[in-house]
Amino acid sequence: MIDTTLYFDRDIDLDDLLEKLKKLPASIRPVYFSESKGEVIKGNQFSNKENFHAFMKNNPKGFFLYTEDKTCIHISIPTTGYIRLSMSLDGNFSRKLIKIIFQSLANKKLIFGYSCDYNEYKHRNQYDLMLGNSQIESWVGRQLDKYIPGVYWYTLLSERLMRQHGIKIEDIIPQTVASESLGDSALHLLKFFEKPEEWAKNADRMDYLCEKMDGLFSRRDVEKAMAGVTKLFEYDEVIANWR
Repeated sequence: MIDTTLYFDRDIDLDDLLEKLKKLPASIRPVYFSESKGEVIKGNQFSNKENFHAFMKNNPKGFFLYTEDKTCIHISIPTTGYIRLSMSLDGNFSRKLIKIIFQSLANKKLIFGYSCDYNEYKHRNQYDLMLGNSQIESWVGRQLDKYIPGVYWYTLLSERLMRQHGIKIEDIIPQTVASESLGDSALHLLKFFEKPEEWAKNADRMDYLCEKMDGLFSRRDVEKAMAGVTKLFEYDEVIANWR
């Protein structure tokens, strides 16, 4: 499964973003809307503006959109932080669609994005620890205000976010296999290896980059801080620094 997530400023014109979704290729173009994950009702047509806008008013924190083949697009609108658009594509999709998603949705309000195998995302942003007979799992390093969450198969970085965290694009590009500028050069779409399934053999290289470059979150920092932790309360105290 390939996970793709984009982060937008809260003051983005949401209607404009939704209109751009309607222009995506048919295989990833939303057709239905829903307030529940996994629930597709044929009568909830995304193209019916009147019904959809009424639906949005009743779901101010977010909603789900579905393509004809039931691919899910989740729009999350938290009370604070960034608006997120997430979708998961199975292994049969065309790899060219990933670039099309980033290119089609690029605008000055896009802050950060990534696309990668779900296992790569877990490797970079989930920390697991066995405490006794229990395995504890936590998502870590995903606060854009503190750092860039990481680099992945495809990574989109905005000039604004890089300035905020002291990162220069010229220091990252040598690590990529392809790169292009989007949105009047305010966004950089970076590809770090050719195929998403190659993440494991590139993991050490990517982890090293995250560890050595200031401004990028590194799970290795969590691992170092967790050395010697044997109690749940100790785990909670340490992991709180990266949640």
